[in-house]
Amino acid sequence: MKSIIFLFLTLNFVTCKSIPLDTKPPFKITEASYKSWVGGQPGVHGINVYMNYTSKSAVDFDSIYFRNKTVKLEIKQQKERKLLIGYFNTSTINSKEDLFLQKEAQKSDSAKNPVLQFPFVLKENEAVISYTAGNITKYHKVSNLKKQASDFFP
Repeated sequence: MKSIIFLFLTLNFVTCKSIPLDTKPPFKITEASYKSWVGGQPGVHGINVYMNYTSKSAVDFDSIYFRNKTVKLEIKQQKERKLLIGYFNTSTINSKEDLFLQKEAQKSDSAKNPVLQFPFVLKENEAVISYTAGNITKYHKVSNLKKQASDFFP
């Protein structure tokens, strides 16, 4: 019993560890916004996050953290405009991946496989992007994302 309590306390301290944010990244976010979308079927919806950026050198972007979810960033270049996009699926209909993860979670022992907590405390209009600089993963918080009008697809 003591070992279980010790394990719980240790994991609690490890998961609560604060991740340092980079205040001087090698890029500049010039515009950031998010837009909700609703699909043509009940329960199908999501949020897309868009960030325009400038950079004098190449940056190896990885993921975006937004509203307690994480996805890989997609990088697009449109003429002179550099764009980071995070596609967040918030659908209430279970995808095949969700069903697989639910089954795996039911199989696993929670003491052996603790659930990891979201690593950042963010406001509704804040996001954190991760990138690699010299084999080190760094994190940069973007505040004041502007909410755009929602898209509705028939």
